[in-house]
Amino acid sequence: MSLHEPPKLTGCGLYPTPLHRLDRLSGELGRDIYVKRDDLTGMGFSGNKLRKLQYLVRDALDKGCTTLLTFGGVQSNHARQTAAVAARYGLKCVLIANLKQDRPPERLSGNLLLDAILGCEVVFMDCMPILRAAGDKTPDQIEEQTAALRRQVADMVIAEREAAGEKVYEIPAGGSTPLGCMGYFYAVKEIMDQLDRQGQKVDYLVCPSGSKGTFAGLWLGAKYFGAPFTVVGACVSPHDESYREKVCDLIGELAAFCGLEVSVRPEELHICCSEYAGPAYDTPDDDTFAVIRRLARTEGLFVDPCYSGKGFAALLGLIENGTIPPGAGVLFIHTGGLPGLYSAQHLEKFDRDLWQGREHRVITLPAP
Repeated sequence: MSLHEPPKLTGCGLYPTPLHRLDRLSGELGRDIYVKRDDLTGMGFSGNKLRKLQYLVRDALDKGCTTLLTFGGVQSNHARQTAAVAARYGLKCVLIANLKQDRPPERLSGNLLLDAILGCEVVFMDCMPILRAAGDKTPDQIEEQTAALRRQVADMVIAEREAAGEKVYEIPAGGSTPLGCMGYFYAVKEIMDQLDRQGQKVDYLVCPSGSKGTFAGLWLGAKYFGAPFTVVGACVSPHDESYREKVCDLIGELAAFCGLEVSVRPEELHICCSEYAGPAYDTPDDDTFAVIRRLARTEGLFVDPCYSGKGFAALLGLIENGTIPPGAGVLFIHTGGLPGLYSAQHLEKFDRDLWQGREHRVITLPAP
């Protein structure tokens, strides 16, 4: 079946993004390791969400909307990219940010700084009542309560904006709608064409997974285009097995949107739900920071503490436990997120690990 691609923006990013081999790491690990550089998509410090926003913001413009409303953490990469695209196309942007501390940050850092520069309005949604009453609830149960609160807050903000004469286009966290997922559905074809031109073979594709849209698009795209690789997702916050069920639902919605008769069961999906996710979303952890240093010091390549660092930790873990066997080819989707390296909580850990308490060599010479 031949699909008709939905309309999209033509000036929203630089494609195709580079795809190249990590030579030193490949030699160390006995696998051919490649990276797809969606940290170089070319707008607003780049990242994977631009592929989704190509379709979503085109839809918003076609509908005559004047404001983009989206959701995420205080340091949301998706929000920063949404704000950048909004600025590029003359739209206003509002972020409803999950506030998981007693008050908003006192200082700008990381993505929040970039949001402010871009002129994005940030509305903080107080999540502390839910967290204080969490007890023994699972992360997924807490997320359900947070989603209900988010709906209430969004309705308030939309009503305010519409009363002021704005027309609001709502984009879920991560841009993970069937239309947004088309970005990574068609990215599969881009990847396959690059691998073919470069004479490279890949058996596994590994990507970080948060709001599920990147994985869903890649999975269905791989099935539709007959990709020779298995798509593997790595959750960036701990989840139970119900996460796979939610991904199946999104894949089903995407398939219906595309007019494809495709269904999938949770046990068919290759997703690491908690093994490499660290203690919580966007929370500093030693294992992820070790991966950040290893990749930087081996390949001169930076990954971030929230998404791409955890995704690459999964790739390394799957190699070490033999899931990705010797001699296999594996491609990592670098989703960006590098401003997170400069966010306040991660800077504190970098300071402790790499700077504080160390002797610093200073050479002072007499003035001539």
